[in-house]
Amino acid sequence: MYNDKKKLNAKDLIITGVFAVLFLMAVMIGGGPFASIPTLTFYFPIGAAVLAGPIFMLYIAKVPKVGALAIIGAVECILGTLTGMHWGLNFGILISSIIASFIAGSKKFENPMFNLIAYIVYSLGPMGTYFVFFFNRESWVSFMLKKGTEQEYIDKMSEVATPLMMITMIVGTIIVATLSGLLGLRLMRKQFIKAGLAA
Repeated sequence: MYNDKKKLNAKDLIITGVFAVLFLMAVMIGGGPFASIPTLTFYFPIGAAVLAGPIFMLYIAKVPKVGALAIIGAVECILGTLTGMHWGLNFGILISSIIASFIAGSKKFENPMFNLIAYIVYSLGPMGTYFVFFFNRESWVSFMLKKGTEQEYIDKMSEVATPLMMITMIVGTIIVATLSGLLGLRLMRKQFIKAGLAA
């Protein structure tokens, strides 16, 4: 019986599909405006982390199974690949989702601190493309030019790509993800449980 509870069933997959859409909407609303502007694109992971905290906490409460978050990451990775996103972004999200799944799952998705750490790790995923940009710029530029990114966009992006910007991106994402995750935990305690949305 215990093993059956750990396996993803049809209901879990339906819920996962719904939340995959919610995660994508949160990323588009929070991070999309930054990604469209070359001088602000490095703030994309920060913006993407703003709204997803409550969604993340509700999702792992509804589907507290290790494979669930990995599926979310796989869906986002596939969609990113199909829409021409850099492979660093896609695989960064996939890898961070898998790691986050094991972090929260190590405490059966019931430990608030581990769930918060899991969300922070999950939020770091989109940085994969920017890490490639900083440490292997020629490869990143070549890939994005082939995908249709304009040289002017890349040039303006390069102008603000300083070590301080990378530090700001990392620290900013961690701070915002922490605040968003804490908000999610607070809502879980006060609103989601009261409304019967989570156990």
